[in-house]
Amino acid sequence: MKTVEIVPYNACWPDLFRAEAARIQKALGPELREIYHIGSTSIPNMPAKPVVDLMLSCENLDAIGVIAEKLANLNYYGLRRSVIPHRSFFARRESAEVSFNLHIRERGDPQINRHVNFRDYISQHPEEARAYASLKKHLAEKYPDDLTAYVKGKEKWVQEIDAKAKQWPERKRNYLLPPTGPAAQDWAREKLVKAMEANMNVHMTHFAQYLDPVELVRIPGFTIVNSGLPDDTFNYVLEADFTAADAEQKIEEVTHFFQQRKVPFSWWVSPYDRPQGLPSFLEKQGYVNAENSVAMYFDLDAWDGKENPHPRLEIVQARDAKTLLDFARVLAPEEDCSKKYFSWVAAVLTDEDPIEYYVGYVDGKPVVRGLSCYFAQVAGLHWLSTHPSERQQGYGRAMQEFRLKRAKELGYHIAVLQASSEGYPLYKKLGYKECGVFREFKLVLA
Repeated sequence: MKTVEIVPYNACWPDLFRAEAARIQKALGPELREIYHIGSTSIPNMPAKPVVDLMLSCENLDAIGVIAEKLANLNYYGLRRSVIPHRSFFARRESAEVSFNLHIRERGDPQINRHVNFRDYISQHPEEARAYASLKKHLAEKYPDDLTAYVKGKEKWVQEIDAKAKQWPERKRNYLLPPTGPAAQDWAREKLVKAMEANMNVHMTHFAQYLDPVELVRIPGFTIVNSGLPDDTFNYVLEADFTAADAEQKIEEVTHFFQQRKVPFSWWVSPYDRPQGLPSFLEKQGYVNAENSVAMYFDLDAWDGKENPHPRLEIVQARDAKTLLDFARVLAPEEDCSKKYFSWVAAVLTDEDPIEYYVGYVDGKPVVRGLSCYFAQVAGLHWLSTHPSERQQGYGRAMQEFRLKRAKELGYHIAVLQASSEGYPLYKKLGYKECGVFREFKLVLA
């Protein structure tokens, strides 16, 4: 039997989805908030692999153990962490008629939006639907026994459609908001650090999946982002998840990937990356520990929410090309790579993104910046930077308190960040607490 088998559209697929969705809803009860039919079997007249993909939007993935038990009773097996991104899961069930794949995510996950928007956009654009069908048939004929090659062959085309669907005026907008987590006092350290990892992953990969010049490689073992720009700020590998036995091979794969493209890059190592001791494996292959950032969290419940605005500072949310260019200019006024990257972001940014960019101005000049990422039940406050000539003016503290207040108003209980040595004293003064270390490794390419 072929690994990749594309069959003609079957009008029974929507009925099979509805029947399966009813079974799952009955089993999971209130833990399941929404369920969507996604993938090619959800698109009218689209040839597809005979697999019905279901996207489950669950109330809270802290309950994944209970969810897994209930799904096992429905004969779903192989529940595992998904590669897109950290805080999501996958399970599968076979039947005589068709296979069922479950993609399990927490409500508010931006991947839910992406899959549903793709489905709806293709369904409403017949010419692009025909092009997609033709591409799938061609790849299935070319790679009948290589599912990885088949999927990779679709990636660039899917990325282009994702970007169009994201901007499509008729896209669905009324998705459930993300959960804001339990009270700060109820967070265990492991949950806290894993939420930081997941939040950072979304912050560093969310826009990459929509930007045409950017390569986003998500495979079991690691995630790669390559902008093609000669700046390691925009090229990196993260979320390592492999065994010690495979470490040498996996590190060589990443190294070869970037050496082929001749761009500088960083390898970010998070506290729960696997294997344990990954830094030692990297150093054996010539990587150097370039920077360590302290994982820190802030108890929003214990904070009175009163910011101390700077009398000269005007903070605005960057939503267009001009303000995003100002965001780039704060740290690197003449840096072409930063300008180019944020011009790409400006072309796809919408109000539905889980990331907000902020710029602080004094007399019309951008002097401080910061972004907030809302994911995994935490508010991730990243990229706080002040213009080099303005660092003693208190603008950084004003920007940080502004974003803390925004997170508290949205209902979050915890704010998190990875503190550089430069920013650490400010965060300690504000009341942040330490809970781990994120490490950056670099390899000087020949």
